[in-house]
Amino acid sequence: MRVLLVGASGFIGRSIAIKTPEHVELTGTYYRNKPEIENIRLEQFNFLDTSVDWSALVEQYDCIIIAARANGDTESNRNEVSKQASDAFTRFIGAVQECESKPFIVTLNGSLSYGECGEKLVKTDGQINPTGYARSYAIAEKPLRDFLSKGQDVAIIRAPWVIGASSWFPMMYLHASRIPIIGSGMQWMSLVSVDDLAEYVWKAVASSKSGVLHPQLTYRCRQMEFAEIVHEVTSKKKRRIGILRRQRMEIQMRESVLASIRLDDGFANQSEEQTNRERLKSFIEEIHSGFS
Repeated sequence: MRVLLVGASGFIGRSIAIKTPEHVELTGTYYRNKPEIENIRLEQFNFLDTSVDWSALVEQYDCIIIAARANGDTESNRNEVSKQASDAFTRFIGAVQECESKPFIVTLNGSLSYGECGEKLVKTDGQINPTGYARSYAIAEKPLRDFLSKGQDVAIIRAPWVIGASSWFPMMYLHASRIPIIGSGMQWMSLVSVDDLAEYVWKAVASSKSGVLHPQLTYRCRQMEFAEIVHEVTSKKKRRIGILRRQRMEIQMRESVLASIRLDDGFANQSEEQTNRERLKSFIEEIHSGFS
């Protein structure tokens, strides 16, 4: 099976590449920094480049995984680069439609696309109402959502908070002098380890199931409980982040950390059970040991 992974050098993309099944012939792309990953072919590639010949590219593969995300350091920059990404994905989809073999598409986007959901259990048919960083990223995703709505072969994986050594987690919880409890701390956090997510992506590739998909969660809890788990691992004190401190956050970051999204992964309340809590704690211990 020939698979193209766009964004193999990124936080999530690298984990997907490392877990490539033996029967898959993977080509991974990178933009600037070439990753060191064994047993896959790596090619430098800028998916935003308007000169890319998507037709010649897509006909080489049975499946294309999009793990790349056009990012920026401010909301206006994110919006601008997301518009460029939207144009790129429009050209990409046009090439897929013209291709005889019609490769299956798997793309990863965040659960912040659902917006603030309070106590509601968010299912795969949840309406799009982006908040936080997703207000920008949803711009790039729109051509793929539209393609799916037309009944085409696309799997959109809505990943929740993805935790790993190169994620938001060390910056917010390990490098800080105290562990934050953000606002009331009652907002739901749906969490998946980057390893669990990578394995789920390959299951999605194998099944070729189209639609919006939610990965099986590593753990689901309220933010204050997540802070408590980090406290148990690190022994750092906790600190409540009140209104004044939150106002100093960049607006999309503030919206992101305050959003309550209790994602439905299809396994009822299994992701809130004690065994899953311990599994998440073990994963955090592993990350923490690398920073100690």
